[in-house]
Amino acid sequence: MALAETGKANRISAIKASRDDTGLVLRIQGTQQPTYTVYELFNPPRIVIDIAGAEFEKDRLQLPENMGIRLKTKEVNGSEVPLSRLEFTLPATRSFTARSEGNDIILFIAEKNARLQATAQDGSGVATAVEDVLVETAGDQTRVILKTNGKLSGYRSGVLDKTGSAPPRLYLDLDNVRGDTLLKEQEIGTALARIRVARRGSGLRVVLDASGDSLFPYEIKERDDGLEILIREEKGSDQISSLIDQKQMIEQELPQVDPLKDASVSGAEKKKASRTMQDNFSFAGYKKERITVDFYKIDLHNVFRLLREVSKKNIVVDESVSGSLTLSLNDVPWDFALDIILQLKNLQKVERFNTIVILPKEKAFSWPERAEDNLSFEADEKLTAQEAIVIQQRENIPKRIIEARQLIARARQAETKENYETAVQAYTEALGKWPENGRLANKIASLFLVQLHQNAKAAYYAKKALAADPTYTAAALNAAIALANMQMNHEAQQYFDQSVSVARPSAEALLSYAVFSEEQQKYEAALKLLGKHDRLYGETLNSMIAEARILDKMGQREAATKKYRAILLSGYRVPPDLKKYIAGRVALDQPM
Repeated sequence: MALAETGKANRISAIKASRDDTGLVLRIQGTQQPTYTVYELFNPPRIVIDIAGAEFEKDRLQLPENMGIRLKTKEVNGSEVPLSRLEFTLPATRSFTARSEGNDIILFIAEKNARLQATAQDGSGVATAVEDVLVETAGDQTRVILKTNGKLSGYRSGVLDKTGSAPPRLYLDLDNVRGDTLLKEQEIGTALARIRVARRGSGLRVVLDASGDSLFPYEIKERDDGLEILIREEKGSDQISSLIDQKQMIEQELPQVDPLKDASVSGAEKKKASRTMQDNFSFAGYKKERITVDFYKIDLHNVFRLLREVSKKNIVVDESVSGSLTLSLNDVPWDFALDIILQLKNLQKVERFNTIVILPKEKAFSWPERAEDNLSFEADEKLTAQEAIVIQQRENIPKRIIEARQLIARARQAETKENYETAVQAYTEALGKWPENGRLANKIASLFLVQLHQNAKAAYYAKKALAADPTYTAAALNAAIALANMQMNHEAQQYFDQSVSVARPSAEALLSYAVFSEEQQKYEAALKLLGKHDRLYGETLNSMIAEARILDKMGQREAATKKYRAILLSGYRVPPDLKKYIAGRVALDQPM
């Protein structure tokens, strides 16, 4: 990665704000060219920027109070690369665009009712325009030429997989261009089904839809007068050859957003489209609050936290659920978004009493038993006796447990609002009344470890959880990570051993222990842990990167290069900086 090559983090040192008649411009100043993701959250409306490999000079990151925008900074844990987050809370929903300029990120937030205007210009002040989209078909190839009246200032490309009725597609984001005369959509009918064009911020998004269930092989070439996209027809084994031919292509990726967002259509057309979409969702049974999300490699638990905030429902996630997700949805009901995520990750949901439980499809779940409702019926002695037992059990719940549950409910509310200090205080008070509750103790440990970064307290409460339940491997993992963070490596290893001592350790425990072993230069042990992870859960991007890195450290350069090449061809969405590094690393080992 670029970060690893320099050995230094991208220091975000200042945010410069300026305002004009159209909106607010925020210049986020850094020391390196940024790799970042921008997306929108609601209730309250927020714009979030996640920057990879960045460090904040927090004392210098402040906005004037009269701007009406609040800024919050935080570190994001559990991602594949270190992420630092800027969260801008707005007084109301606003249109916005973001772009990079050298080492800076320029965030433009439009005033209320203001429309984002194209500012695409070259050095002479004349706007750059895409004048035509030319399509040539010959044999097993389709050639698409985006013809411009000057050289493009920049572009980014990415792919979206097939989801529901939406086909696989390639998209290109062209910076600072106009396309006023272009058709919004044209049918092609080869491996390329159609081409769609829509305005996106100060540029254009061009979307190329595939005809089949998988994306066509493609190659992108820059020209002095635009871009050329060469698409090959898929024909059996030739498809494999085409894919292999592409292995040296390293393309920069952007957050995946809806291709038709900000499209220039009339008010009447927008209302009609919105009404049609609303009718379709209602017919399918989706009538919940609508959301727009744009996630790139976001941890699943963070996605469920967002859905909990939007839905106002309790969401309980099974401890075996893990992984990350790339998802781009525009103006869809939140329950529709949840169903998509469940299908993609082979999960299921069980819903009852304003609570949604999420767990793998192969697992079973039963709700806790409760007394039957007090209905009028002919007495049954066995049933009456059973009810008496249940009622007696409920009446015998100690007062301290009832009070603890009330405190836990209060803590959960604080947690949904990200008031983690308040949440921990309430959870801790509840644990004082319910000390035998190991899961509650581990919940406190997790908050101290992940949200508050207090390793000593995280280790303390994880050990309390283990005292209540010595078989609780999730608590052992929290203790191990906290102790490792404090460089108490001998004790940390004991807890890591405990976290993987069961027949099927969690994926997180195996990966975390492997990273710890690597840091202790116990490379063989690390590879053994990664091997067990891959046998149980399959190879992931994280495990593949870790294995390649360890092989490099062991001096097994040929094996490392083979693993790096496998990463490029794995189909995983690799972050652009990492992709660039791996491509360079593989190229160095090519035979001369």
